[in-house]
Amino acid sequence: MCKFKQFVQVLPILSILGLCSCISSDVSNLFITGVKLTPANPTIAVAATQQFALTVMFVDGQTSNVTTSDSRYSSDNTAVATVNTSGLATAVATGTANILASYRGNNTKTLLTVTAATNVVSAVQGDSRVLHVTNLRTAQRMTFAANGLADSLMISRDGEGGAGTEVSVLPEHGPGWLAIDPSSHYLYAVNHTSQSISAFSINWKSGELNAVVGSPFAAAARPSSVEVNPDGTGLSVAHFQDSTVSYFRIDPATGALTPEP
Repeated sequence: MCKFKQFVQVLPILSILGLCSCISSDVSNLFITGVKLTPANPTIAVAATQQFALTVMFVDGQTSNVTTSDSRYSSDNTAVATVNTSGLATAVATGTANILASYRGNNTKTLLTVTAATNVVSAVQGDSRVLHVTNLRTAQRMTFAANGLADSLMISRDGEGGAGTEVSVLPEHGPGWLAIDPSSHYLYAVNHTSQSISAFSINWKSGELNAVVGSPFAAAARPSSVEVNPDGTGLSVAHFQDSTVSYFRIDPATGALTPEP
């Protein structure tokens, strides 16, 4: 028991150093708390594609994107969307399809909505820490990246000179998971260390992020990931310690969050 405890204490260090691959797969599987597909609940147009990333979450709070042959993808409605072995989905017809993924016995899914091109506001690519968002109405493209070490978010705009801008989440710490609402009006970041959610409104004209009134919003213990509902009316937060999910209602006018019972 003592040796096992010592191993658990060492695991966060191994994860940070990227050495988990050196541990046997059977042992490392014991420390996986779940998997998630990102981006969550995207909407794309017929004939468009959506690349999904499968992210593994570990007990020490670290996350890692999966790109090995151990991952599997499928669609529960191939008449609406198909998905290949690399997680690239292709829209076939209007409707919805659950994109399912698994990694070493851990399963997850997210809802892909396919609409006519005129109804799609934005296209989202990326993973839990980096989102590339294209505004289909204006052709503008912005990239948002979480920097957990600096407690900030990085923002850059395609076609703009300079190195981009940086927005702090202080006094919160440890931003590690990003999500955007379907209208591309609001960006949400889970702060792992502070156990909260920072919310920002997106100014597509200036390329700036502005804190939503009331942000940050408290989350329950050890939040791991955030997903915005397909209709943009609310979001859910998963947690590292168990299968608990916290739900929040999104104010469409401000982006503010209200906990739901």
